[in-house]
Amino acid sequence: MRPDLAELRQRFRSLRLWRSPNGERAPHKPLLVLWAIGRCLRGEERLAPFSLVETKLRDLLRDFGPPRRASHPEFPFWRLRGDGIWEIDRPELVGQTASGDAYVRDLRQHQISGGFLASHYAALRAEPQRAHELASEILHAHFPVTYHADVLRATGIGSIEANSQSDTFANTGRVRETHEKREVREERELYETTRRRRRAADFKAAVLKAYAEQCAVCAFSVRLEGTVLAVEAAHIHWHSHAGPSVVRNGIALCALHHRLFDRGAFTLDDSLVIRISTQAAGHGHHDALGRFNGTALTVVPDTDADRPASEFLSWHRRLVLRP
Repeated sequence: MRPDLAELRQRFRSLRLWRSPNGERAPHKPLLVLWAIGRCLRGEERLAPFSLVETKLRDLLRDFGPPRRASHPEFPFWRLRGDGIWEIDRPELVGQTASGDAYVRDLRQHQISGGFLASHYAALRAEPQRAHELASEILHAHFPVTYHADVLRATGIGSIEANSQSDTFANTGRVRETHEKREVREERELYETTRRRRRAADFKAAVLKAYAEQCAVCAFSVRLEGTVLAVEAAHIHWHSHAGPSVVRNGIALCALHHRLFDRGAFTLDDSLVIRISTQAAGHGHHDALGRFNGTALTVVPDTDADRPASEFLSWHRRLVLRP
């Protein structure tokens, strides 16, 4: 029996993530789920061998996870079973550590496969629009907006147009919500979306005002008919990871430097001096980044109360900067 939409959303929203006292990011499960959604939308096999998952998830963690010397794809591959959306074939062949995790050698040696429960996979295949909606929710819950397009492409979801599936979805006849329940749900979601957008607009306006509507790094401030273009309010400690929407946790950046900042190509020390990742390289590096290395921000707020707080900068240096 396929789960209804409400059950699917609740299970995908309730992924149990590893929590650390210092707020460390743990995108392992979200990335694996997104990758599995991409496979589902492409009609690939429901269960994927661990050897494939290990390779793909390690690449995803390298690109979108926190800076770490080692990644452990076996953790989410095994632990997702406890979230009620995932299964492993032949788990009896896999030994477990004292903490209940799988021995990676057993996963490899016995060619263990894993994937969504059959009922969940069937529901997502039948209603691809819902699969895209779930993917969008996961992205917003675990990554800043500057990551979304890249994550969708890397997980194979971005290559599929959600809108092209809308007719298929509309004609399946498998929507299990009553008209009344659907109206209540959509009204509630519209309220929450509107509230989030209002908060985001308030945060952006306050941050851009503090930085005189200029990029803090390069002072970019192009206007068209009086409206500033491509200058954005970036969260230093990501909003998706409990970073507050306050000016001291924000910095005005042009679209380019916002993307580079969120991906860890540069950060700031507590004196607001720009520090560039040693891994940043390539054509245009000097003009976009290199020439700013070791220099103070070009634009800073007039008052100390609006300048980036050390606690938020510390989080960014530890968990976002690529060393």
